[in-house]
Amino acid sequence: MFYLSEMRRAFSLQFKHITRASYLFGSGIIIMLLATNIAFAAFSSFVVITPENEAKHPFLIQSQPVENQADLTRIRVIGPVDEHKKVWLIMCKQSLRPANQNFRSTIWEDKENSKEIVSLSQLKPGLIILPESGNQQFAYVEVVLSSDEMRRSYLYIDHPSEVHDGGYYYSIDLAYYLKGPLGKKSLIQWE
Repeated sequence: MFYLSEMRRAFSLQFKHITRASYLFGSGIIIMLLATNIAFAAFSSFVVITPENEAKHPFLIQSQPVENQADLTRIRVIGPVDEHKKVWLIMCKQSLRPANQNFRSTIWEDKENSKEIVSLSQLKPGLIILPESGNQQFAYVEVVLSSDEMRRSYLYIDHPSEVHDGGYYYSIDLAYYLKGPLGKKSLIQWE
């Protein structure tokens, strides 16, 4: 009998220690998960791509006049293959300041952002292999626009719906890639 009561008491003490240990361990995991979730959410960052900062980001942007059509320009954007992000061509009534080029709420919430947007089209990227990159595959989109359209158009790259760890999302302001006479970059004027 003495043996049985000692065993129960020992088991009871061990159970209390196990319960406390699992409680502390479980609390630690919950705190780590919350901290991790907060860290992921903080990583999402919006960037407007221009010729000045283009080299800091994973895109190659090419611009050239269309042969025999002086008012048209072909823009090709080459970047990493990311099947989770999509590309939209967004055309507005007038050019927008960089702070107003974040179209995330328009894309995610399917809002008519604005009275500013005239056209919003999702583009399907093609694949290209660049020999100088060791035959690695890249995604690319190509658009041909008039000078007037380029001054008020943006290529917007983002996830199509809400994510916790979205990384960078981008607006490429096509007006910066419009070439004026003699191949010089034209001046940007926001309205």
